[in-house]
Amino acid sequence: MKYISILVIVFLLIISCSKQSDLSKKFDCKEVAYQNTQTVKDFKNNFKLVIPSSWKTNLYYNEFQSEVYSADTTKQLTETFILGASFNYGKAIFDTSFYKKTDSILAINDLTIIDSGNEKFKSKPTYWYLSKGLKNGYTYHQFNLTSIQSENTYFNAYAEIYGDNNLNERICETISILEKLEFLQ
Repeated sequence: MKYISILVIVFLLIISCSKQSDLSKKFDCKEVAYQNTQTVKDFKNNFKLVIPSSWKTNLYYNEFQSEVYSADTTKQLTETFILGASFNYGKAIFDTSFYKKTDSILAINDLTIIDSGNEKFKSKPTYWYLSKGLKNGYTYHQFNLTSIQSENTYFNAYAEIYGDNNLNERICETISILEKLEFLQ
């Protein structure tokens, strides 16, 4: 009985010590646990993601960036999301010019920001936004996160979410995957 009480106390301490990120709080996310996962590293070994092993994943790189694209191709497009993550070489500064450029890119793609913010992500300055529009005949949402890693590097991740069903859950799944991301540099 004594050992069971100790185990319960340790379990409760672990649960209470796990700190939910500001981004998870913003979207009122619950912990997402995937079964049968695999670790995928970007081509240049800058970061690694833990994603379900059933997802289709592609890698891409050039001299300026290294990207991972992944999606659950076993589900309908309106039930899942497409995840892209990249480590980029170059400067990212969250100033007026950055926000104007972001707004211009969204306007060209007929997307409107419905929510955004500046948060810390993995202890680094980060800007994120959620936008909405139409794409391929579907209501389309894009969750985008840009995090400054150093003076000359930044990380970018996005989720393309088609349709309105379970939008918040799919955003939370994206955030959960990104929170488990590990930088290797």
